[in-house]
Amino acid sequence: MEQQLAELVAVVTNIQKQNTAIQTSVGALEEIKPLVVELSGWKPAIDKAVSDLRDELGDLCHQVGQIARNLVLAIKPTDLPPLLSTPPGSRAGVKPKEEGESSQRPFGPGAATSTRGKAIGEESSPLSPPDKKLGPSV
Repeated sequence: MEQQLAELVAVVTNIQKQNTAIQTSVGALEEIKPLVVELSGWKPAIDKAVSDLRDELGDLCHQVGQIARNLVLAIKPTDLPPLLSTPPGSRAGVKPKEEGESSQRPFGPGAATSTRGKAIGEESSPLSPPDKKLGPSV
């Protein structure tokens, strides 16, 4: 009989511990309930925003498809406003000249860098090539 009483006390103690845990969980659920109600109020607004974004994405996909089929641009890139701001009084894409700077290099355009037809390491000569029409000199 004492053994049954000890087992019964152990079962009651276990039930009391479980009851305390359940009450703690219910208390936590009561704290969460207002947040759940608030979030459920947001759900329609979020669903509408997602739907709007999907519609816009569909429109953009349609525009990309049209652009891919018709590669001629409706708006020229030069007609668009610049991505970076330019200082007042200057034109976009034109660097102001510094003092003493000219538009050509010292020997004229391309004179110092023309290597067409030359072998690597071959010296370029400023002299004109000989005239082949005259033939050997007499």
